[in-house]
Amino acid sequence: MDHSESRNRIRIAALLFLVMAGFYWKLTLTRQFEWMSGPDLAEQVLPWFHVQAQEWHAGRFPLWDPFLWGGQPLFGQAQPGAAYPLNWILFLLPLEQGHIAGWALAWYYVAIHLMAAGFCYLFCRSLGCSRSASLSGGLIFSLSGYLGNTAWPQMINGAVWIPLVFLFQLRASRSPRPAANAALSGMFLGVAFLSGHHQIPIFTAVASAGVWLYLLARNRRLLAPAAVALLFAGLSGAMQTLPAYEYGRLAKRWVGAAEAITWGQPVPYSVHAYYDLKPFSLFGIVFPGVKAHFDPFLGVVAFSLALFAVTALWRNARVRLLAALALAAILYGLGHNSVFQGALYGLIPELDKARSTSAVVVLFQFAAAALAAFGIDQLAASWTARGTWILAGFGALTLAISEAVIFANKLTFPADDRVILTAFIALLAAALFSAWRSNALTDTQGRVLLVLLLLLELGNTGQYGFADRSDRNQMQWLDKTHANADIGEYLRKQPGFQRAEIGGDAFAPNWGAFHGVEMHGGKTASITTNVLQSELFSLTGRRMYGVAYTLARAPQPNAGDEVFAGASGMKVYRRDAFPRAWAVHELIRVPNATEGNILVGQDPESFRRKAHMVGMPPRVEPCAAPDTVKIVERLPDRLAIRAEMACDGMVVLSDTFYPGWRARVDHRPAQIHEVNGAMRGVAVPRGTHTITMRYRPVSVYLGAALTLLGILGALALGLRRTPQAS
Repeated sequence: MDHSESRNRIRIAALLFLVMAGFYWKLTLTRQFEWMSGPDLAEQVLPWFHVQAQEWHAGRFPLWDPFLWGGQPLFGQAQPGAAYPLNWILFLLPLEQGHIAGWALAWYYVAIHLMAAGFCYLFCRSLGCSRSASLSGGLIFSLSGYLGNTAWPQMINGAVWIPLVFLFQLRASRSPRPAANAALSGMFLGVAFLSGHHQIPIFTAVASAGVWLYLLARNRRLLAPAAVALLFAGLSGAMQTLPAYEYGRLAKRWVGAAEAITWGQPVPYSVHAYYDLKPFSLFGIVFPGVKAHFDPFLGVVAFSLALFAVTALWRNARVRLLAALALAAILYGLGHNSVFQGALYGLIPELDKARSTSAVVVLFQFAAAALAAFGIDQLAASWTARGTWILAGFGALTLAISEAVIFANKLTFPADDRVILTAFIALLAAALFSAWRSNALTDTQGRVLLVLLLLLELGNTGQYGFADRSDRNQMQWLDKTHANADIGEYLRKQPGFQRAEIGGDAFAPNWGAFHGVEMHGGKTASITTNVLQSELFSLTGRRMYGVAYTLARAPQPNAGDEVFAGASGMKVYRRDAFPRAWAVHELIRVPNATEGNILVGQDPESFRRKAHMVGMPPRVEPCAAPDTVKIVERLPDRLAIRAEMACDGMVVLSDTFYPGWRARVDHRPAQIHEVNGAMRGVAVPRGTHTITMRYRPVSVYLGAALTLLGILGALALGLRRTPQAS
């Protein structure tokens, strides 16, 4: 690469950065707006992020979330994004008052979209598009529909890698080094799986497989590179996929069906039908806000350019491939209105787990963005007067209908009035294309004005929905998450590490993760099956799990006595509950967890000295003398218990039994038994002993090794120079 090309790349990177920072001015230039504001983001994602940031700053790699449902694995749940490198950078940035700083979250959001735009720019350049056209394509992909209007970071992080997957896949089909490029394509697909959400990576994998089949039909020699891509995708994503598979087999997931489902149960087709792209949403490709679930918006300018590329450059094989990808995405997204989607749902293993069918619009928007880049480069040469009149007619008709609606409704507009701006943008685009075609504008002037017009239209959706910090209704979920810090401080100082619960629906129990308080329940997408089947939900079960505190504004049934009042008026009530760890000297074998729950319900107090388990119990001794059991150290992924045992017995800890936890009794390895449905138990002999438990999941460590192997291997192949012929 010569110096001039390097300078050009630096200029484009700087320009993209400035454009993105300016586009998201609400986040970068003020502190008046928030993007992580809805109930899922504020009450679920933000606490997940906080737990991980705390662990990183404590010098520990975040593996276990102790704050919800008796403890759950961060990697296993996947959505916390614990395996994603961009998240690691966010978590390592300086904290403000112990939490992730607002400026850090704002620039994190901008960085995601900057990556998407940059990667799509590189894809368009690899297809031979000009710099300005490629820049426009990158902006369309990054700022339109799915990426522009989806706030869940675990979802959009998986989407930004789409351009690089296809860049190196197509390069493998025409490069003298097909295996190296295929390895890089697979690697980027694997990195997409590290993001924390499986949905978009699954759709990308299916689309990539379709492209491989197309390429193989044209050149069977690409079979080996296709296999290489599959291998490196599996390796590179293993740090997330292996723990998620382990967890998935042991958990139930809420997918929108009547009941939570297990790993072996397919996501019902009724869920796919509910979350599909409704036919009326097709209007949302050009009109902002017309959607049911994920946003199909592309914009009238980008859509016109993409259609123009298809008609003007149909003989170009790359244009045909992109058009096929865009059409396939729309046909799949239509869900139950498209027989093709149902067939794929039934034929392709695990595709059912990508339940939100409408999310596939991101592949449509990617392909359309690249087509628009082709269209821009062809615009001055081939744009016709007919095209100008069609675009102008669309704008005029839309404007006329909007005006009629306004007058019919007594000078008010009953729907989203952004449709009116769409009409004006269509008219402006028609004027711009006409002036460009007639040489009234220079090529440079036309391209600059086109980028500005694209930004105007995309800005009508992409940063439209940020929450205004002065609007308490929009900020209610963030307010609830941040509130009651004094109660959090009080509970953290109480002895015994006992759990708390929320009275009524005052706020989500995930509040505890944000304030370092272990809670009963929580807002998650999935929970381990053993916890759900245990006696966790009844008052007896909650007491066994050490749920001693209740947070409420007024006394609650069975909550106990008031022990603290916060500044907000929220109060803390305390009732008698089991300690978090205790000793038992009788083990009852039961056929299943349900029978164990029945025993607990018959005589709950007796379970202070006994426990039930499904497996073969270890030997314990009946003992009338008292034991002393105390947790002396507790961190998210490790703890230590001091036990003075009067006789041989078992120490029970009311934390979730899960693979990967390792126990030692006085430095000697010990087995952890699953007791009382979902708790941990360790056999401990008579005398004074220290029991330690550490979470060391093989699935995470093996997955990390495979991911490192996949990424380094793909980079080594990609960077290796081809030997020159002598």
